[in-house]
Amino acid sequence: MSILTLISILFLLTAICGAINIKYFKLPMTIGIMVTAFLFSLILFILDYSFSFFSGFSYAQYIISQINFPTLLLNGALAFLLFAGSLQVSLHELWKSKYNIASLTIIGTLLSIFLLSFIFWVLFLIFSIPIPFLWCLILGAIIAPTDPVSITNMFDRLGLSKKLQAIFAGESLFNDGIALIAFTTFLSIIIHQQTPTTASLFILFIKEIIGSGFLGIVIAVIIIFIIKRLSNNEITILFSLATASGTFSIANDLQMSGPIAVVASGLLIGNHLEKQPSKQSNSVTYCWRIIDEILNTLLFLMIGLQIIIIPFNYKILLITFLAFPFLAITRFIALSLSGFVLLYHDSNPKGLISILTWGGLRGGISLAIALSLPNIYPKNEILLICYGCVILTILIQGLTMRYVVNYFYKQ
Repeated sequence: MSILTLISILFLLTAICGAINIKYFKLPMTIGIMVTAFLFSLILFILDYSFSFFSGFSYAQYIISQINFPTLLLNGALAFLLFAGSLQVSLHELWKSKYNIASLTIIGTLLSIFLLSFIFWVLFLIFSIPIPFLWCLILGAIIAPTDPVSITNMFDRLGLSKKLQAIFAGESLFNDGIALIAFTTFLSIIIHQQTPTTASLFILFIKEIIGSGFLGIVIAVIIIFIIKRLSNNEITILFSLATASGTFSIANDLQMSGPIAVVASGLLIGNHLEKQPSKQSNSVTYCWRIIDEILNTLLFLMIGLQIIIIPFNYKILLITFLAFPFLAITRFIALSLSGFVLLYHDSNPKGLISILTWGGLRGGISLAIALSLPNIYPKNEILLICYGCVILTILIQGLTMRYVVNYFYKQ
């Protein structure tokens, strides 16, 4: 099947799911498309199971298997999604909370990884599933970080203040870098049977976090220098597209963190656009808003359709439902410990910790990382748990987040 045919099918399915959502479900567009795609997948499965002559589910499996979701997201769409998300964040507010965000990102993410790993390890023992603790650490590293794409997608609907948006976005945009370091470290121990030294981990941290951020800043400064002297909307849009894709690509080629590099670039360019005349700024941000919405709808469609190719296991599914409350509990503990200073100085600490906890959505990035695992045991178990956590957090927490915000900030 050609790439053009696959793209055509995806756009058609997205449009159909979007139309069904508008007509019947009336959910936020991205969530509605994901729900519709998920229900469509389940209907195909039921029909295939009930009627021997029906092969729609098998054909859908073939189509989805033609799409390399990890590559499509992690080495493609993610660059544009993160760049679009970082454009919305106030660099000024982000810088004011830099130490708190750093603490939430580094200490909070590591605490979440280890707490979740322990929870899953206990659940696996209870259900007599022989998954070693090291694999539980990998599962924790996949699920612990929040998804910046899902979170920044909520901003328009929630009406959060610039300060809250900066803290929320800053933590979600950068915690993936910490989680990926943990993920690659634990996976390397399993695959290569080598435990990295403290020095090598420190070098990796400097390269992935500081080095990647510095790379993104350098590229953004060069691009801003150029577009300031041209003052042309079309050229600014083209250079911003080149910045998103180019920064991500260069960082990956240098074995740095593409997400962190592109977020750093997006923050600086977004800060530059804020200072420009509204006509120029609005046209560029509007263009990126359209790109963001299109890619988001396609991403959430793909999340809904991934159930077609994920092996089903009743026992693992039960563990996922039992583990779901602990996603919020462990995140609350990690945020309380790592964000103690932030909460202490905030005028509404209960509101802040509640929003940060309940807003910890998991999304396509976690799913893509799980899909990229080598085809060895227990990949299928990890994949099903990850998919269940993604669906549950988006549906339950994503759809009720507005009520949490209204309760604590709009009484």
